Amino acid sequence: PRKSRTLVFKNVLAMRRKKRRLKPVVKLSLLIISLSVFVYAFWTEPELIKKVFKKEEVLVPLEISGTYSSKLNDKMSSYIDYVEKNGVPPCSSENELKKNPRLKPIKAGKNYSIDHLTHSHAYLSSKGKSLLDKIDADFGAKIKGTDLKGSQFIITSLTRTKQNVRELKKINVNASDRSAHMYGGCFDITYSRFKNKRKKLDANDIYRLKETIAEIIYQLMQEKNCWATKEKREPCFHVVSR
Repeated sequence: PRKSRTLVFKNVLAMRRKKRRLKPVVKLSLLIISLSVFVYAFWTEPELIKKVFKKEEVLVPLEISGTYSSKLNDKMSSYIDYVEKNGVPPCSSENELKKNPRLKPIKAGKNYSIDHLTHSHAYLSSKGKSLLDKIDADFGAKIKGTDLKGSQFIITSLTRTKQNVRELKKINVNASDRSAHMYGGCFDITYSRFKNKRKKLDANDIYRLKETIAEIIYQLMQEKNCWATKEKREPCFHVVSR
C-alpha cells in the first residue's frame, strides 16, 4: 500500500510538472494568435484600429473676447472709389467672367463652404482669394480643440456680373449699380448659420461662431487688409479686400 501511494504521488507530481512545461507553449500560442488577429484587422480595417487606440480628445468651450460684429461698420463711400479704380473691371456676362484671367475659381475650403449662388459666381481676384484664405486659416485656428471644432462658415455671395446686378435690382431695392461685388475682391459671409457635422448647432453656438469670425475680420480691418460691414437686411458680413 505504501509503495502504491508513493507511485500515485509520483504520478501526480509528474503530471503537474508536465502542465507547467505546457504553460509557456500555450502562452506563446495565444500571443501568436492575438498578433495575427491584430495584423489582419489593421490590414483590413485600419480606421477601426485607429479608433480603438485613439486617445479621447478633451475639447474646451469656444470663448469669445467681445462683441466685434457691431464694429464692422464701414460705409460704401469709404471703399467704392478705390475698388472701382483698382479692382478687376466688371464683366458683362458669366461667360466673360469665366474667361477673365484675373479671376480665380473658388471652391469650398477646409473651414468654409459655398452656398447655392443665385446672383453671383464663385470667382475672386488674387487679392480677394488671399483674403478669404486668411479668414479660412484664422477661423480654423480659433475653433481647433474647442467644442465647436469642425464648424464651417458659409459664403453666400462672391463676384457678380453686370447682368447679375440688373437682375438683383429687380428683387432687391437696396442693390446698387456700383456694387463692390463686380470687381472681384468682395464676398459675403452669413452670420445666421454655420455648418458642423459633429453636432447640431444651437443659438449659443451660432452666436459664438458669429463673433469669432467677426473678430477675425475686425483684426484684418485694423491691419488695413479689408473693409467690412455687418449687413442687417441680409444677415451677412460684407467683406471687401484692399
